[in-house]
Amino acid sequence: MKLYAACMMCLLSAQERKLREYRDEDKKARYIKELMRLTAESKDDACAPWLAARIGEVYEKYFGAPEDYGPIKESYNRLVMDMESEIEGKIRSAKDPLYTAMRYARIGNYIDFSAVSDVRPEEFLSLLDREKDSIDEEEYRHFIRELEGAERLVYLLDNCGEIVLDKLVIRILKEQYPQLKITAIVRGAQVINDATVEDAVFTGLTGEAEVIGNGDNAAGTILSRISPEASATIEVADVILSKGQGNFEALHGCGLNIYYLFLCKCDWFMKKFQVERYQGMFVNERRVHVWNEN
Repeated sequence: MKLYAACMMCLLSAQERKLREYRDEDKKARYIKELMRLTAESKDDACAPWLAARIGEVYEKYFGAPEDYGPIKESYNRLVMDMESEIEGKIRSAKDPLYTAMRYARIGNYIDFSAVSDVRPEEFLSLLDREKDSIDEEEYRHFIRELEGAERLVYLLDNCGEIVLDKLVIRILKEQYPQLKITAIVRGAQVINDATVEDAVFTGLTGEAEVIGNGDNAAGTILSRISPEASATIEVADVILSKGQGNFEALHGCGLNIYYLFLCKCDWFMKKFQVERYQGMFVNERRVHVWNEN
């Protein structure tokens, strides 16, 4: 998906807010000017996760290593792991366990420290209990039909915490479609609170599916930046299930058979999909319509 003006301004404004209390105004000004040059020189095929990754590189040059999200990632992984048995029980007692597992996994997409300014455990727990969110029935029927004939599924993960709910989706998929070879792809390096191989090991995901890092530190799956292994795995997949806004921003327009599963967490997504904040989406790359896309 191309880099829209609103996304540029959102990323730049976030950097200004981040440094608002920093006293060296000259250094801040040099930093913001460099970010503005970087943004102005971005190519037409750039996307928000690409720009965010480049901003991170410039930030480190000026101010050193970014905040360590390790402890908070572990706390959210533990929070959801403590609920795992209860949630799995609800999934298995549902009329359609896969549908229910996917709904929970989509709600888990709330745990996003780049798109949600104040992630709160109590807000996450309240979303889990919200019954009104349904998955688009027509797309879900497409998805099920494709799973029945598929041999390879790639699951593109997004954030910590929700990775536990993704694990439950994968567990149900394995049971219902035993012919599927499932590969889960996580970020290749630490970036904000995104899931990495370390999170996959910690949460037990590696016991459910093959897990590989994508070789990149962008908060999204940018096909031109990921490793040859991750790229080849994605290319041969019959079906791709992609979590999160960042993956949609990075992949939309690629034409692959991707089913996107995410919450609309920012003003841009709310406007483009004409929905409320935290509304869940389940859309296919080849059929999705985004308002005023051009």
